[in-house]
Amino acid sequence: MFKIDTDMIEIVNNQLQLIVDEAVFDERQTEIFKSRYGVGESIKEPRKIGKIYKLSPKKLKGELTKIDNKVFNILKKHDIFE
Repeated sequence: MFKIDTDMIEIVNNQLQLIVDEAVFDERQTEIFKSRYGVGESIKEPRKIGKIYKLSPKKLKGELTKIDNKVFNILKKHDIFE
């Protein structure tokens, strides 16, 4: 059986919150990021996120790409997981 390390989950959640705090997201991007990566809530599927924010799959993909690029650049800049 798979054992979940709650300490590691807490570390990851804290790092994700740091990303939200540092990133220049608008309010909508912040909420999409939190929904996508489960910051303070459960992780949602892209289809559900699209329904919540009334985004077509194509527009949602574009938003997620922008968000992921910002997150990647922050992680690269801080070497958070190394």
